[in-house]
Amino acid sequence: MAGAKGIYGLSGSGLDVESLVRVGMISEQKKYDRIYKKEVETEWRKEAYANVYDKVNTFKSRMSDYRLSSMTKPMTTTSSLSDAVTATANANAGVMSHNVEVTQAAANAYLMTTAGQKIHRTNTGAPTGSVKLKDVAYAGGTRPAGMADGDAALKFKISNGTGTTEVTFTAEEVFTKNLTLNDLAQRINNARFNGADGKKTALDIRANYDSVSDGFSLANSKTGDANKIGLSVDTASGAVGAATRNMLDNLKLGTVSNGTIGAPMTLGLSGTTASLEVAGTNASVKIDGRTYNNLQDNKLEVNGVTYTFKKATPVGTPATVNVAQDQDKLVENVKKFVEEYNTLLDDLVKQYGQKTNRDYGVLTKSQEEGMTKEQIEKWNAKAKEGLLFRDDQLRSLISDLRDAVINRVQSAPGRYSTMSSIGITAKDQTGHLKLDETKLKTAIAAEPDAVNRLLSFDDENNDYGNSGVATRLYNKLTGRLKRMEAYSGVSANKSDMSELGKLIQNYEKQMSDFKKLMSSFESKLYKKYNAMEVAISRLSTQFNFFHGQ
Repeated sequence: MAGAKGIYGLSGSGLDVESLVRVGMISEQKKYDRIYKKEVETEWRKEAYANVYDKVNTFKSRMSDYRLSSMTKPMTTTSSLSDAVTATANANAGVMSHNVEVTQAAANAYLMTTAGQKIHRTNTGAPTGSVKLKDVAYAGGTRPAGMADGDAALKFKISNGTGTTEVTFTAEEVFTKNLTLNDLAQRINNARFNGADGKKTALDIRANYDSVSDGFSLANSKTGDANKIGLSVDTASGAVGAATRNMLDNLKLGTVSNGTIGAPMTLGLSGTTASLEVAGTNASVKIDGRTYNNLQDNKLEVNGVTYTFKKATPVGTPATVNVAQDQDKLVENVKKFVEEYNTLLDDLVKQYGQKTNRDYGVLTKSQEEGMTKEQIEKWNAKAKEGLLFRDDQLRSLISDLRDAVINRVQSAPGRYSTMSSIGITAKDQTGHLKLDETKLKTAIAAEPDAVNRLLSFDDENNDYGNSGVATRLYNKLTGRLKRMEAYSGVSANKSDMSELGKLIQNYEKQMSDFKKLMSSFESKLYKKYNAMEVAISRLSTQFNFFHGQ
């Protein structure tokens, strides 16, 4: 211990001051160790609770999933013309067939160098296939007289139908750095415009140069006629305007529609502005005799069925979309529920019933000094056993889990109102569930809606008896977790304001205060025994003096 002042035991008295102080400090060290062990054990308990909290919270989140009708009433769809239309269905969809005619699928605004064409170079003396912008745009590929490095050499505006931005290349970039068609594509891809909210927004027009075909393409990533590709050049800007117009016309862009590329387009002149614009197309479909026109994209939800349109259906041959309940998926989901329930329950039951190993306890620092790291870890693993033996919170959690699956769901109609009626029973007194898959499939085939209600029904008044099993578990565990948060916190963090967190902080303060007392007590012992040593030395000197007379 700290607190020793000076050097002791050197007066010749024969008194071993250091040993006497160590003996005197033993009882004080034991008192300190008792507080230390309580603090460490409380930390371990907090860690154990944190582990339980994490597992229960994860399970509760899964119960939130099982409350969704997509889990307990999954639907499946088939399409007779899956290359033209596909579909998905939610729990609100009816089990029935639908006729779907696709007159036209929504398409992107799409421009591409026309088939059989290559990009033209204004500089006829350029090497074949040159990708340099100066060769595509400028006669001779040379810089006009008087054009400085920082001046614009190419400049145009590009629009997606919602916003517009300007793309510019300086003379230095075009004539000195020799930027290419790939750089043109990249600059378009990175283009941003100021949205209505004032924030920079992606243009969402994808550009690409293909060196194999020597072709260029532009595509708006969104479908529908509101989403466009617009290019415009200010021809009043002299050589820059003329060169930029040359470059865009030289791309030989044609409209792509239904897999066919149209003839090359050129920028039309209106006043001093040369421009071109193409728009996407809207989808037009008929579902069960009802027409839906001007759809901006290829998805449409009708009565719980979401249709995806890919292309037009043959004239006079509509697609038949069949909607049915996915019984195999429901069986799979129920099996998953049973597995997850058993995993949590078994873990809680194990911790609740695991007795404390009384042969092991918290090691003091002095005890650890004579042990290896591996020995300490093994010892602590044994010492941590039984931390939650017969714990009240674990007992409540186990009880909630069992009650939720045992009790009848009063809102479930007919014969399928208990988990046992659909083949889910407790196989032993721990509450571990056993699934009879054959019985489950029979119940699903007979009354799928009743099975759905049994598992997931959410009573608007939060009535426990009417609520489905997953809803019961979710609500009960939510309350239990709140109480755990107050008692032990949500993690092993010992500085939180939970009851255990405050207790740990209290122990730490006790240890800090006790260390100060021990240091003071140690100093007093040294002073006491030093004085004793001096006195003995004096007596010894006097005795020797008189004995020598």
